[in-house]
Amino acid sequence: MKSKITLFFLATLVMLSCSKDNSIEQETFTETIDRRLEPGDIDDGTNGDPNVIYEDFLLAGQNMDSGTVTVTVEGGNVVVNYSTNQDWVITETHLFVGDINDLPTNGGGNPRIGHFPFSGEHTNGTTDVTYTTLGIEEGDCVYIAAHAVVTNIITGETETAWANGDPIGGNSWAMGFEACY
Repeated sequence: MKSKITLFFLATLVMLSCSKDNSIEQETFTETIDRRLEPGDIDDGTNGDPNVIYEDFLLAGQNMDSGTVTVTVEGGNVVVNYSTNQDWVITETHLFVGDINDLPTNGGGNPRIGHFPFSGEHTNGTTDVTYTTLGIEEGDCVYIAAHAVVTNIITGETETAWANGDPIGGNSWAMGFEACY
């Protein structure tokens, strides 16, 4: 009888332990959603630029905050800036801005980042990369997929990174988002 009670007690502890981990993941997810500007919103003043139409995390390895991707409109053009946190540097970037139906994908629906119209390789120590892309008029929306390869300068770990958004599809964790002016 004691072994059954002990087994029940241990099983209860394991279940409570698992539910505690899930609540931590949910809090992180909620924080990510709260930081993202919705299409048509303007910057809330955190970076002082009223032309910001989208800003969110640059997520490395699916869940590490390695920086920020900010989309602004300047002179009628869409400007996308990748900016890393102090422990991360950018080694590659790939950017698509346009109609979602024109996003380069393979037969499985995964994005073909090598076919994105904007890309670059960046020297060690690069923490900011900016692309000025196509024009946009007030009331228009564009689909953006912002991909990067980032390296943590403390651990040496290199990761794929995407601007936080909605899943693109296929069997990868690639993300994209719509930004409206």
